[in-house]
Amino acid sequence: MAKQSTQLQPSGQATIYNFLLNEVLASQLDDTGTFWIVAPWVTNFRLDKPYYVSFQQIVETKQEALHLFDILHQIAANGSSVNITVGTDSNYHSPLKQLSQQSDRIQVTVLPELHSKIYVGRYGAIDGSFNLTGRGLNQNIELFTYYHDERNLAQLGQICCEYFNKGNSI
Repeated sequence: MAKQSTQLQPSGQATIYNFLLNEVLASQLDDTGTFWIVAPWVTNFRLDKPYYVSFQQIVETKQEALHLFDILHQIAANGSSVNITVGTDSNYHSPLKQLSQQSDRIQVTVLPELHSKIYVGRYGAIDGSFNLTGRGLNQNIELFTYYHDERNLAQLGQICCEYFNKGNSI
């Protein structure tokens, strides 16, 4: 039986924050993993307080507040790969390109007609309707499913890999 939970709520904050925290911790334990992001739009949104979890001791940031790219950079700094596939809206590409230039472990590809939203790490995966943007996480009413069983992690990871390999480098 698949282990999953489906939620309809005005915010995916608590789920995504806990997911990100688990993946940062996992990257500290083993540097051979890959963190996958597949979403048409990904922005460097601020992780507003309260975080519901504490990132302060495990994520270094030079900014006053913690942002998504700080988390992704920390995962890469810990030795894991971060592979991101986004859509063709070039308004979002420049910050992602700058992020990828900070580490050779962060790669970004563009896949035309992308509409899927999938986030896969070592111990969890999320698929559903929210993009990794401030609105997608903090304002919109979204439907998503969180998985933590090996079968779904493998299947969703394979889908992310296929999308990433079909995309063109940013």
